[in-house]
Amino acid sequence: MKTLNTLYIDINNLTKFVTDNKIADNENILLQVFTGVCDTVFLHDLLASIKKLIPHIKIIGSTTSGEIIGGDVTENATILSFSIFENTTIVTHATKNINNESYATAQNLISQFDKSKKPKVAITFADGLNVNGENYLNSFSDYDKNLVVAGGLAGDNATFTHTIVFTEEEISTQGAVIALFYNDDLIVNTKASFGWTSIGKTLTITKAIDNIVYEIDNIKAVDIYAKYLGDDIAKELPKTGIEFPLIIKRDGLNIARAVLGKNSDDSLVFAGNLNVGDKVTFGYGNIETIIEGGETVYKDLSLYPIESIFIYSCMARKALMGQSIAAEFKTLNSIAPLSGFFTYGEFYYNNKSSKNELLNQTNTMLALSESNDINLSYTSRFTEQQNNIRRSNHTLKALSHLISQATNELEEVNASLASRVAQEVSKNREKDKQIMQQSRLAQMGEMISMIAHQWRQPLAAISSSSTAINLKSKLNKLDKETTIELSDNIINYSKHLSDTINDFRDFFRPNKEKLETSYDELIKSVLMIIEMSITNKNIKLIQELESHESFNTYPNELKQVILNLIKNAEDVLVENNIKNPYIKIKTYLQNNRYILEVSDNGGGIEDAIMKQIFDPYFSTKTKKDGTGLGLYLSKTIIEKHCGGKLSVCNSSDGAVFKIELVKNFKEE
Repeated sequence: MKTLNTLYIDINNLTKFVTDNKIADNENILLQVFTGVCDTVFLHDLLASIKKLIPHIKIIGSTTSGEIIGGDVTENATILSFSIFENTTIVTHATKNINNESYATAQNLISQFDKSKKPKVAITFADGLNVNGENYLNSFSDYDKNLVVAGGLAGDNATFTHTIVFTEEEISTQGAVIALFYNDDLIVNTKASFGWTSIGKTLTITKAIDNIVYEIDNIKAVDIYAKYLGDDIAKELPKTGIEFPLIIKRDGLNIARAVLGKNSDDSLVFAGNLNVGDKVTFGYGNIETIIEGGETVYKDLSLYPIESIFIYSCMARKALMGQSIAAEFKTLNSIAPLSGFFTYGEFYYNNKSSKNELLNQTNTMLALSESNDINLSYTSRFTEQQNNIRRSNHTLKALSHLISQATNELEEVNASLASRVAQEVSKNREKDKQIMQQSRLAQMGEMISMIAHQWRQPLAAISSSSTAINLKSKLNKLDKETTIELSDNIINYSKHLSDTINDFRDFFRPNKEKLETSYDELIKSVLMIIEMSITNKNIKLIQELESHESFNTYPNELKQVILNLIKNAEDVLVENNIKNPYIKIKTYLQNNRYILEVSDNGGGIEDAIMKQIFDPYFSTKTKKDGTGLGLYLSKTIIEKHCGGKLSVCNSSDGAVFKIELVKNFKEE
């Protein structure tokens, strides 16, 4: 095979080029057209002229954001790349964008393929603004994982208004085209040179659907660009977005995702997919890395038989390196004739994963040959060219080094901070375990005290019954009826003791799942445990229950909080020796929140300690009577687990503790 490249000037010059090179005399010809002229009328006339010169020619073409011919880079020009094959058959197909479904668009192309044989390689161009390149390529990988796909998303000189792709038969502003190469012996090599480096903190995609990203780190996507790159960059999106991509690692490759569109809701359209949970960073063009990547690619390609090289490179590389990017192409052109264009997304076959990948910010190369001869042309000329690039970009190189070094140092600082945070979190968790253990011990003490209150009367009755049995037996007055009556009393009282244990056991068992309950049920359960203790201390219990609606929560945990608030009120009233003491429990609904208040007439809380009472280990009780954990854990349960609020204030009589809950809180 051989490739002949020319810059289109007019039909007369083209006619002379075709005639002088006897192109029309060949049977298997593929023409790739790379044009910065985004005008369907111009393209229609151009294609008609070419088909008139070479009726049997196969054509695929794309509008661009810059064109490549040999070692030169052009803008708003038209490059014609004629590839002539001896043993390879070329077939082209075209399709419209199918319902904006990029996978389906590729499937429609695939449905046109000859089912009796499979192509060795494909070059395809797709609309750069409406096609999701990643979904588009997935269709080809599903068709045949060994099919090498090259090409890219069409450009339009960074105006982001409309792109065009075409074959010899069809021109489309929203579609895709493909050229298939049928020859099992065709030698195919693909290479990619990236050169963009991560910078700044790692971000997380928090809301996205395919290639549309709504939120990053729970912030609008556009606002993330404004925050880290400045308002000017954000206002110029999507134009500026292709120069500052998001970088993610997949299948061993650092893959960039460039912004191609901005929606009215401030979501951003990327060239390929970004998934919720993906970790990304911003990227910047590292001149030194780009140069080193170019050297590696040149050396690799020099080892293979190559007759033609096609370049599909990201427009951001041209924007970054300017005309110096042509030096890289000149050296590659010394291996074989070279042509291509600057894209909005590059198609690349990843040999490691046997998958076609959508890339951004990357220089991708497709090298073809029908011959096994190797052109041993590697000389020091390449190194000289790269040194010229380094000299012409010494400022950018210095800035790249500065950014890279600063980023590495920040990553080291962040890693150190992360380690220290992890250590502190571990310490806090251990401290929380100790707090919880102390709380359990305190609760056990309170539970035993409350069980004692519940058991006094039944135990006294059992003791009285057994004494009566013993006495009547000694006096020979124990008849059958008396024996049965006293025995039944002992059995009933014993059952009451057993039921009390079960009530307490269930009460202090934590709920693993939320359950439907109401304040009425919770208060009834709590009072079964503590009401006798309150009554024995001559404390009046007032209930004003107005909220009877059900809600989802952790009932036993909430019971423990209510019990703790009532027990604290009881203790205050006893300690302060209050006359006519009372505890009031009040429930009501306010602003769609379920309110429970526990108040007393114990005199209230001093202003000096009001802000401290929910702190761990703070207590107004003596050491033997309090651990200072009850209110701290109560606030933790209400606010962290139940999604509510626990607060306190003073009334004219005493303290008022208020629990506020919502109906269906979803714990994080």
